[in-house]
Amino acid sequence: MSEVDKAEYADYLGNTGIMNFSEVKINGADIFSGNSRLEHEITMREQTETPTLNMYFSIQGISSAWEADSKDKYVLKDNQHAATFAPGFDGYYALSSPEVRNFGIALYEPFFSRLYSTDLECLKRFWDKVSAGKIADISEHALPITPKQQSVINDMHQCVYTGNMKQLFYESKITELFLLQAEQAEALNGLKPIKIESRNIDKLHAARLYIQKHMFDPLSLSGIARDAGLNEFILKKGFKELFGLTVFGYLNELKMNYARQMLLESQCTVYEAAYTMGYNEPYNFSKAFKKHFGYLPGELKK
Repeated sequence: MSEVDKAEYADYLGNTGIMNFSEVKINGADIFSGNSRLEHEITMREQTETPTLNMYFSIQGISSAWEADSKDKYVLKDNQHAATFAPGFDGYYALSSPEVRNFGIALYEPFFSRLYSTDLECLKRFWDKVSAGKIADISEHALPITPKQQSVINDMHQCVYTGNMKQLFYESKITELFLLQAEQAEALNGLKPIKIESRNIDKLHAARLYIQKHMFDPLSLSGIARDAGLNEFILKKGFKELFGLTVFGYLNELKMNYARQMLLESQCTVYEAAYTMGYNEPYNFSKAFKKHFGYLPGELKK
């Protein structure tokens, strides 16, 4: 991301906060990333008549939006995302936590029309409403941000391209991220989210951080739960609900993404990457890698 702006922001109620904000504009899309530290909730007014498809990711903290003539708030909490369409917006956005980290993409015509597909039921319902000029959500409720989605967001943060290559890079990543949102919405269609007690959310984040720091150590559910101050049942159920993966599914994501970066950014061989990941046989590593990414690790070395 570029064009970083750090400033003290004051809303119309006089509440202030320090906001780091970066933005990239390409043809048909605005991409933004924010990191804010607040003493009180900050409320921002916005009005637009431009039809927009918004892909919003609440990495940390609580964000909300509502129309000026409505009391119904759309709320995203820690590690949640949504994809919504609005023919226009006249209302408010609010940031409601001491620290808020967010990432979002605003898509305009004709960009979002290129994403049109009715292969999934959730997309059919979504695009039917968009075509009718109505407010539309890709899912009935907020969804947990998955490691694959976070990986794509990280790629967008680290873009090194310029000119036409920059446009093509962001277009491909936006499309990939939207498809990941749609696939997840379809998979979780009709499933009601489990409510996690607020006192356990920080502990689940601590469990995830513990897994990140100890990803190459022997890990057990009991050990992770003990370190985070949770029982195993809450760890298993809460982790899946908050982060979209099981504990060991998340560990596998971490290892596969680490292996991919090793192969891309160093001179290591597939055998060396397999050994680092704990595989005795490169064949088994290659098989697991292809199942995860859809291609063999050796293709990254060509």
